[in-house]
Amino acid sequence: MKTISAILSLIFIVTVFSFLICINVLAQEVAVYNDKETAWIDPVQMVASLEKMLPKSSIPYKVVKAFELEEYMKTNETGVVIITTGIAPSEIFKNQGDKDLVHQWLFDGGIMFWSGDWPFYYWDAPANCPAAAGEISVFGVTFTTSSGPPGQNMEPTELGKELIPSIKEHQSSRPVMLATLENNKFEFESYADNGSNADPIALRASKMDGWFVNMHTWIEGVSYDQAALEIAELIGNRFLELKAIDKMGKSSTTWGEIKGN
Repeated sequence: MKTISAILSLIFIVTVFSFLICINVLAQEVAVYNDKETAWIDPVQMVASLEKMLPKSSIPYKVVKAFELEEYMKTNETGVVIITTGIAPSEIFKNQGDKDLVHQWLFDGGIMFWSGDWPFYYWDAPANCPAAAGEISVFGVTFTTSSGPPGQNMEPTELGKELIPSIKEHQSSRPVMLATLENNKFEFESYADNGSNADPIALRASKMDGWFVNMHTWIEGVSYDQAALEIAELIGNRFLELKAIDKMGKSSTTWGEIKGN
């Protein structure tokens, strides 16, 4: 009888421990950035759409200001950030190469989704404008091209259809040049492209452990809700799964107040 009780107690302990590990691994908070910048898209609308779509994919999140984003990135080196404005805050980027927090964070394993305009073209406001040099500062090369409205046609790839079930054919005025990524030995996953340029696309430079996700950097013919839904689907189907694998056997950092469904 004592043996049976001991076995049952052991099973209970293992079950509880496993449950706690699952909670620890899967409860990855996402920081949705929206603060002080003038933006080319409406970040208020984008955030409102994300607040509708992220819970539908059971993704915990918090909307953060610049100082909170800085805190998050310093304490969650493999976290997930969504930039909604197309302009980086100076707390994480000032066109200073590997001295910038965003450079360190991405190369250490952070995952950043970017929408709104050309990545790292500005910080804080359009007056602070390194232009294409901003991408060189962070990634070592310029990979974005500007097409101008109405943009280039993007056709969903098979991988895009698998990971982003709601993705549709759309236009992009700020796509990523695939040849540039290939020539500079980037790893990348194209979710929609036209054979030459892609958007959305996940990419990482050589020796970069994290991922940068170019996601409707100029929203054309796509509603805010649609863009937010695609972001939520890709995070849930690709990047939280990746983080759950990466986190196995490691302790998770709990940060701030998180939201989910």
